[in-house]
Amino acid sequence: MTTHLQDDRAPAAALLSLARALLDTASLTRVVPDRMRVAPVEPLPPGDLRALHGALARVTDALRLPGLDVVPDTGGLSAVELCVSRRLGLDRHSLDGCAGRLEDAVEPARAGFPGPAVVVPSYDGVPLRCWSRGPVNRPAVAIVNACGMPAGMTAAWVAALSSSYRVVTWESRGLFAVDDGTGPGELGGWSLDVQASDLLAVLDGFGIRRAHALGLCGGAAVALAAAAGSDRITSLSLWHGDYELHGEAPKTAHQQDVAALLAMVARGRRQATEMYRLMRRPATLDGLRPDLAHYLIHPYATPELLYRYGLLNGAIMSADCHRFLVAEQPALVVTSETDTTAHPAGSKFVAARLPRAELRTMPDGDHLTAFDAGPALVALARDFLRGVTAPDRRDT
Repeated sequence: MTTHLQDDRAPAAALLSLARALLDTASLTRVVPDRMRVAPVEPLPPGDLRALHGALARVTDALRLPGLDVVPDTGGLSAVELCVSRRLGLDRHSLDGCAGRLEDAVEPARAGFPGPAVVVPSYDGVPLRCWSRGPVNRPAVAIVNACGMPAGMTAAWVAALSSSYRVVTWESRGLFAVDDGTGPGELGGWSLDVQASDLLAVLDGFGIRRAHALGLCGGAAVALAAAAGSDRITSLSLWHGDYELHGEAPKTAHQQDVAALLAMVARGRRQATEMYRLMRRPATLDGLRPDLAHYLIHPYATPELLYRYGLLNGAIMSADCHRFLVAEQPALVVTSETDTTAHPAGSKFVAARLPRAELRTMPDGDHLTAFDAGPALVALARDFLRGVTAPDRRDT
């Protein structure tokens, strides 16, 4: 009987895993203008390929996602298509799973984070795709993600904090498709101040008066700007921040290279299209962490996204952060000596200038480790949050 139960559950587990992977890559499949091709991880007979194509269509239809074309192998696939293929991990087990009961997988998959977005208009009317998790009567934590990254990048932090806090987050303006897959929403403005105001608009959208802002990478600069301009941000934690300090802190080679790329593609759509042709090559994935590649490549997925990313993230990386260092809220600034993406000297400078900041330099961990929300980082965040949240600081 045990064997029978295991065999019976295997297709259901495979189907749920596939549904989650399809939703996890939906930011890409919804925003690319052409139907995306995906390849299995192992060669399959032609009959199995045709069956997998039909079965996959059944699942994407149930999830209300764009359809995918299953091709025999990865030859000729773009970097984005390779990312999606690797995340889906299609094989013979996928075909078995697709034969299962869709209702057993679709709703559980959609119920997980990020799940369906709540669309909140920012102050200039630009729609923001937002999420909220956790008890509504608990202090609020607004997670400010790195510019251009899908909400899934914050999933570990949401899971770690939403049992004790009301956690909200959103995706960068103008870089993500509406749910019907008609392309990215309108961009509107793109300055750092505009992006900081999006944080307050998200709080308004969920009826939240005040919140702790947890900023990651360039999101740290956005959180810092919001805190400098509004006492609705009651405290800050800034994780591996990327700050422009006009020569008062060194930058890594990565920061310099990305800043140059963004400045180039922000000049116009022609320049963005030329760079996109290079970045769609599979070699683009060589330096990306495999489990995060489908997130990291999002702002490079189309020429239009790359152009807008140049404007948005370029504004973050070039805005002088000195003027925000007057923020008087309690702040935790976290970095690592082994971060070769955002130079730790920037975080040290910010921590030394903020009136009420404490610096924690972790002994190990690279830049992307901050998004993993490992036990040591979560313990640090929770300890700080306990000290800065109190019963009189309820979020609504």
